[in-house]
Amino acid sequence: MARAIRMPWRPVRRTTPVAAATVFVLSTTGCGLLGLGSQGGAEPSPSPTPVSAAPLFEEALAALEESPAIQLQGQFSDPQDTSNVVNTSLTVTDAGAALGTFQVGTGGEASYFEADGKLFVKADSDYWLTHDVFNPDSDAYPDNWVRITHEQFGLDPGGVLTPAGLAESLRTKAPGADAEAVEEKLDGVLVYRVELSGGTAWITSEAPHTLVRMQIEELAPAEGEGVASRIDASFAEVDTAAVEQLYDDLAKYAGEELESARDARLEVAWAEELGGDCQTGGACTMVGKVEETSGATEGSILVRMDSRFNNDELGEKTCTKTAELKAGGTVELSCSIDYALAPSANPVTYTIDFEALLSTRALSKDAREQLVATINEQREATLSGGDTAEEGGEEAESS
Repeated sequence: MARAIRMPWRPVRRTTPVAAATVFVLSTTGCGLLGLGSQGGAEPSPSPTPVSAAPLFEEALAALEESPAIQLQGQFSDPQDTSNVVNTSLTVTDAGAALGTFQVGTGGEASYFEADGKLFVKADSDYWLTHDVFNPDSDAYPDNWVRITHEQFGLDPGGVLTPAGLAESLRTKAPGADAEAVEEKLDGVLVYRVELSGGTAWITSEAPHTLVRMQIEELAPAEGEGVASRIDASFAEVDTAAVEQLYDDLAKYAGEELESARDARLEVAWAEELGGDCQTGGACTMVGKVEETSGATEGSILVRMDSRFNNDELGEKTCTKTAELKAGGTVELSCSIDYALAPSANPVTYTIDFEALLSTRALSKDAREQLVATINEQREATLSGGDTAEEGGEEAESS
């Protein structure tokens, strides 16, 4: 069924009498995700010498857990629908901070990052045209960072791809005690192939044994809650300079580029016609009611009303109002301006035109500042090798 076009602007005309009173916002070599086979880049071992797979795999996972960050290059998709495979390259720290790029359907490159559990994407209009996001400010998405859910993206970098989180998830797919690992060449390098429960892993043949590549049919958080992804990716070493650059970039994005960031996690629309009034003396108020229409039952989003009042003689005045809108709910927004007209013995009637633009915002000013602080704390913990404690919950208006 066709959906109605969401009109962000709502115009209204009001007549204001003035009397004598003054009351007044992966593409990697050898990756073949669809088949999840070992054919891509893997060659039979010149001298197959099976070894016990379980301890080899556990040693690789132990090394993974101790890593301050990992870099992956590969592909991911929905476990049940591999028709939309996404090529990506990303780095994820032990604190769950992530920074990466991915290929859009038209061949262009888009960016994404995650910090403190908040995921943002910056992509062109072609990317958004393929996603069922219907908000009044959707046309602004290509010019801004946009906050989305892990379900919308199809991958949860900070939840399942941290070194410790990935190791925990892979451990649930560990080979049995009698399983054997076989030597073979992967992209010309001798490695061990380990068959897992629902996938395959390749591990360096020489100690210390570390993961080289993984093909997992359904990678999900070990506790079972969260986004699951089909993934085929190769591992690369991450040096300290790369980790420092990642946190520098995240701090810059959060501090300088998220003020106008939008939010696509829920859908919003005007619930009814705009209302408002102008008082004697030139004080005018705009009132707009907004509803959340996605059908979601949890979460919230920041909605913003930018109001504009205009008269050819008196000029233009503006005001804004931002509020939290809960899933399935409604919220009323109102803001006021004042032309501050002087008292007159001969009252004059002015026609005031006013309209309002409805949009979303990803984070409030306080939430942005908190995000920068959290990124800096995580940076210090990652680079010092210390434990990263989970930060407190988000403020209600930024959830």
